[in-house]
Amino acid sequence: MKQEKKKQLLRKALEYHHSGDLNSADDIYLEILKHDENDFDANHLHATILSQNKKYAESINFFSIAYDYQTPTCELLNNYAIALRNLRAYTECENMLLEAIELDKNFPNSYINLSNCYMSQSKYKEAINILEKSIELDLNTLKSHSDIVSILYMNSPRRDDERNHEKLIKHLEILGKSNDKAAVAKSALIYYNIGELEESLRLFKISEKMYSESLPTIETMKAISNKDIIRTFVKHEYEQIKHIDSDVDGIRNMKITQKFYDSLEKINLKSSDQYKDNDYTFISDLHKIKYNKPPKVRNNYINQQLNFNEIEMTYTSSNPEIVVIDDFLTQDFLEDLRVFFRCANIFKYPYPRGYIGAFLGKGMANKALLEFSTELKKSLKKIFLNYYLSQAWSFKYDAKREGIGAHADDASVNVNFWITDNSANMNSDNGGMIIWKKTPSDNATFKDFNSLESIDKIEDEVKDTDFMRVPYKSNRAVIFNSKLYHVTDKIEFKDNYKDRRVNITFLYK
Repeated sequence: MKQEKKKQLLRKALEYHHSGDLNSADDIYLEILKHDENDFDANHLHATILSQNKKYAESINFFSIAYDYQTPTCELLNNYAIALRNLRAYTECENMLLEAIELDKNFPNSYINLSNCYMSQSKYKEAINILEKSIELDLNTLKSHSDIVSILYMNSPRRDDERNHEKLIKHLEILGKSNDKAAVAKSALIYYNIGELEESLRLFKISEKMYSESLPTIETMKAISNKDIIRTFVKHEYEQIKHIDSDVDGIRNMKITQKFYDSLEKINLKSSDQYKDNDYTFISDLHKIKYNKPPKVRNNYINQQLNFNEIEMTYTSSNPEIVVIDDFLTQDFLEDLRVFFRCANIFKYPYPRGYIGAFLGKGMANKALLEFSTELKKSLKKIFLNYYLSQAWSFKYDAKREGIGAHADDASVNVNFWITDNSANMNSDNGGMIIWKKTPSDNATFKDFNSLESIDKIEDEVKDTDFMRVPYKSNRAVIFNSKLYHVTDKIEFKDNYKDRRVNITFLYK
């Protein structure tokens, strides 16, 4: 193959590769290797695709040819090292990355990959040292601070190491002052988990404001292929504003003009294929949080008449771990949450299957819900052990659409509870959730067990597996091993705003 022809093929392959079409890219790499089995780029990039597809052992053969054939680049050394780490060849992985740093000390990926290699071996001190070196060189600064926070928090969550705790606070302060909303939200969550509730709430308020002001562009919304996602968002916004305006829940300080209401009503009547640029501009502005009054702070959030010892025993003795709890919350807190989730204008994240979400760092965090989490852990210590709160969300469902598809969550304990009144549910035999007695394989990635693309594969995986169906009931909680595959059961709720099915989920790692 002539050199110019090879260059043209590589350019085309890289276009496919960068656009995510790995199969088309790989076909070209293999075509080049037929004519020149020692070609550096084709070996390197074919090996990278094999590694991305988790064929690590096979990828090593091609990485080694590229490595031996010419002076290695930092890109090759890092990609080679990632495959080696996944094969647990840690010494070889470290050597590759140290070679990359010696080749170019300003190549940023080398530091992150080397810290990951150390982390895989529980070499936390070495991981922190290399991340601190990255910060000194002004490389991966925010990610390095964030990774150091994760390492320190995971290894000294109870202040048993004062030096580590001081270092943790130093890096948390840097994250909390950053312009990255996800970093601020992460800092807020860790402050909560180390018992600094007020600082946690302060930072959650900042992250809420940052997310509220990060409006999607017209181009971003136009690029969404499934415009029903936008329609889901618009429909909920209209129904919520209309509900608040009806004064059923006594919301007095919602500043909505007649012009805004009329414009929202007009857009709600449109189908998603009719949106124009001025509609998208209006829809973008809807992403601002307009009202978010938190629930009342109370002495107790969980029903104190529950038999906590029996709940713990049921959970810890069952295989897999599942317990269903009725009359979970106090009646006062249940009513508080119903009003809060009906009226808080924080549901800004719609999904293709027709439900819409609110998240902890994006407006859902407040003192009552965080104190509820603390009370829950204290009440059921044998379930929650030393686990920490890793995320929380709430979803509302459209009665005419599907619920959440089959998936698992990346946590140890999942607490899922329902708050919509039973009168909304037209079939008491379903409307809750199905939990299969099966977890993903140990080498499964998050995308493998928690993505729309994986639903069909998961359904095929669990089709012959035992399962537990938990019918919907208001104020019912299901606490279970979060790694178990689960799915929303068939929804047959009344089709109006107040009767939308609402679930709340807290995850603990």
